[in-house]
Amino acid sequence: MKIECLKNKLQKAVSLVERATSHNLSLPALKNIIFKAEGSNLIIKATNLEIGVEINLPVKVIKDGIVACNPAILSSFLTNIKDEDKITAELENGNLIITTQSNSTLIKSEDYEDFPIIPKINSNKPTIIKSNELISGIRSVIYSAAISDIKPEISSVYIYSKEDKLYFVATDSFRLAEKNFLTNRKPDGLLPLIIPFKNAAEIVRVFENEDVEVEIHSDNNQLSLIGGSIHITSRLIDGVYPDYNQIMPKSFTTTTSILKEDLSQALKVSNIFSGKYHQIKIDLIPDKKQIVIYSEAADVGKNTTIIKANIEGPAFSANYNARYILEAFQSINFSEIMIGANESNKPMVVKGKGDSTFTYIVMPVNR
Repeated sequence: MKIECLKNKLQKAVSLVERATSHNLSLPALKNIIFKAEGSNLIIKATNLEIGVEINLPVKVIKDGIVACNPAILSSFLTNIKDEDKITAELENGNLIITTQSNSTLIKSEDYEDFPIIPKINSNKPTIIKSNELISGIRSVIYSAAISDIKPEISSVYIYSKEDKLYFVATDSFRLAEKNFLTNRKPDGLLPLIIPFKNAAEIVRVFENEDVEVEIHSDNNQLSLIGGSIHITSRLIDGVYPDYNQIMPKSFTTTTSILKEDLSQALKVSNIFSGKYHQIKIDLIPDKKQIVIYSEAADVGKNTTIIKANIEGPAFSANYNARYILEAFQSINFSEIMIGANESNKPMVVKGKGDSTFTYIVMPVNR
């Protein structure tokens, strides 16, 4: 194998795939990344059997070939050769020789024979979504996913289609976030996808700086995302996602409009005195047009914060986790927030006023 390419492009590609490696004692080949030069491309890939990342990098191929190497060593080397533009990489006596204008480096190669084949799913009618919408959809909900693997169905991001919309959902049973996008092409062929939490985060990392259309291919076990020069394959969770639509309120008896900045500031102050469980009490008082937030922790102190708001309907009171409400604000790109509630001590809905693309439900907590 012998190739010539730009250092920065190779460095970026290596940094994208190296996180998919794994230190697996029973399959040591997973700790490496694979370089395969053929035609006019260098294919760089890695997998930990949960997720696989493959990047097709256009290069000048002088000689076809394949090699496996330690990504940490290669990435560190590429990062620290600052004033270089072009590099030559060549397989020589079983090792990888990298040459630049001022450097000649030998990196020990590894055995690639045991490297597993990364499966690729190709469906006849893939769903197509812009990469920025894919990233926004996952980011808008992923913080609501359960971290524990005890219930793998909710330690995930759930993606499904309905009519002409694509939905992204995550919940840990204490709160639930839903984001939707209109798609240019009706996503009829998309199977419901339950993507493991860690894999969803990796998809965001790989695609976050790309501006491409992404094809979504899937079967019951695997997901393939193809966009530009990137191909990601992820394991899917085999299970049934909770029917969360049963808890989605269709209407509210009490609605509140408030500036996002005002509510965010009040919650941050209250959270200081909310204790390790971040519990606060929220009172909606319509006749005074006030939201009153109480917080108290025996070892810290207590706080009462009053903010003006436009409240319609009966009074409402419940205890919530302040951190859960604050985390939803990253998904709301509106200056004004709508809070929807029904009975006291019941779930509360938070969304941007007039926004039909994002809904956040937070469950009450007991003191």
